[in-house]
Amino acid sequence: MSKYDMGQMLCAVSDGAVIMRRKSVVMPIALLIAGIGLFVLNCFIESSVENGNLKSALVLFGAIFAIVGVVIFAIRVSGTSQAPYCLKDGCFLNKRELKFAKEEKNEVVDLVHKGDFTTLRKFRQSDVSTLVVVEYSSPKSALEACQVFEYVELELRPISDLKLKVK
Repeated sequence: MSKYDMGQMLCAVSDGAVIMRRKSVVMPIALLIAGIGLFVLNCFIESSVENGNLKSALVLFGAIFAIVGVVIFAIRVSGTSQAPYCLKDGCFLNKRELKFAKEEKNEVVDLVHKGDFTTLRKFRQSDVSTLVVVEYSSPKSALEACQVFEYVELELRPISDLKLKVK
């Protein structure tokens, strides 16, 4: 199982508290509306030498907001990517990757096995990602899940089971 399957495993282990859900399209629509609003605002400013830079900036930022909004909207509507969603809290889980040196493998695996994620976060991290801990946590409650992966033969392979901690 790769780290990309960790979301499905989290859903299975959590007894229905976590499901996979597609991200909302509200933010891309808001960006698109903001971009169109800047274009409309540009039309109400009269053309003069003093307002040339302002009009150019409004057109530039309006175009950027509109294009980014359309691209993100298209990706979210047509894509199949989903993220873990906590039903109890009504929010998506935050994903965080912690990177450690290979020499600390035993300590990191032991901390994840014990469910001591606070000490794990305080552990000194490495610049080289030979050992990666993928953590999902809810921003509203104490739901946390961690799994340790090792970089072997050009891929990340799990070296521990998924540990779910709910307070």
